[in-house]
Amino acid sequence: MTESTQGPKSLKAQITRASLVLAAAALLREQGPKAVTYRKVAKWAGAASSSVGYYFDSVTELLHEAGKHNIQLWAQRAEGAADAAEELSSEECRERVVELLLRACLPDDSVVPAAHYAQLIAAADSDVVTEAYRKGRRALDAAIERILTRADVPMSPRMIGVIVDGAAVAAISEGYDVRDMARRLIEESIEVHQTAAK
Repeated sequence: MTESTQGPKSLKAQITRASLVLAAAALLREQGPKAVTYRKVAKWAGAASSSVGYYFDSVTELLHEAGKHNIQLWAQRAEGAADAAEELSSEECRERVVELLLRACLPDDSVVPAAHYAQLIAAADSDVVTEAYRKGRRALDAAIERILTRADVPMSPRMIGVIVDGAAVAAISEGYDVRDMARRLIEESIEVHQTAAK
């Protein structure tokens, strides 16, 4: 996949292109990669269908930009949680570690967890979205690592991700609260790892 070497020159063109990426990112989050079409993106952005083709060589390029935007939002949320962790003493961070990890790993309360996980699974339908999410995951894992390090919890960021994602899918499929289930499983896992480390 090639990325455009030159972006739009005028401010109006930059705003139009950005609004198309935001619309595509929202569609991707809410309905998955298959929903990202020139027509739908234009409608959601309030732009002409032809403008999508003008700014993006293909739906693949648009999906790549949308995927990068979505994972960047998630990584920024995780980095905010890591920043908050590092402002605490190690002891305070240990007391709040579960809350901080949930903030880093789960979408905020404005996002329906089932929709969030459905779009993550649907990302497999698009190689460019999968690639964007894979690359962005490094930033997410780095933020989780910062929280774990500050709290002196001997676990890997990937393990936390697997626990939270597994808890979320189980909770969604069984009709339970995602945060409650993820909280319980993180607490249990930290306790097991800390006991084993002694």
